[in-house]
Amino acid sequence: MSELSEPGTSSRKNPLLWIALAVIALIIFVFVSGDRGDSMPVSKPDSDSAAVGSIDRSLLVPPGMRARQYVEQLRADGKPYPLPQVFEKAQKYLQEGSLADAHLLYFFAAREEHLPAIMHMGEMSDPTLFRAEDSLLDHADVIQSYKWYQKAASMGHQAAAERIASLQQWAIVEAEAGNSHARQLLLNFR
Repeated sequence: MSELSEPGTSSRKNPLLWIALAVIALIIFVFVSGDRGDSMPVSKPDSDSAAVGSIDRSLLVPPGMRARQYVEQLRADGKPYPLPQVFEKAQKYLQEGSLADAHLLYFFAAREEHLPAIMHMGEMSDPTLFRAEDSLLDHADVIQSYKWYQKAASMGHQAAAERIASLQQWAIVEAEAGNSHARQLLLNFR
């Protein structure tokens, strides 16, 4: 006889069915009973004691938010902007490790033609100087670096002209090795 006709086998259930039902029940339980923090009021701790288990969400600041608020205030105050102070604040943010805030302030000052900020923007993406821990970029961006150095050089900054020459030498060597970014940069020198 076949296995299906044996006594007792018809009452057995597939164990995968039971496992699937258990997983579905667990998922439903998590969604129905789980506190995702959206309905719990947030209490701010007073100076004497903090509420146990509560989170003061006012302390959580999205990356770049401080710089955005600072730039907004600068724009509200109007030109001329205090670009040396903006640059110093960017330096402070960089030292704190707040890369988004630092990058936004460097960019703001560089767009307003503050020479140290322009050079810093070039250095942050320069493949010969690139440090991932000081940049929002995953890797160097030689075209951006060239763009910022070119802007500084057009303002008469000799160090920028030297950096451009250094980038050209880097690009020659890297293009020979097959680096497409280096080949793209070399098009600017023709």
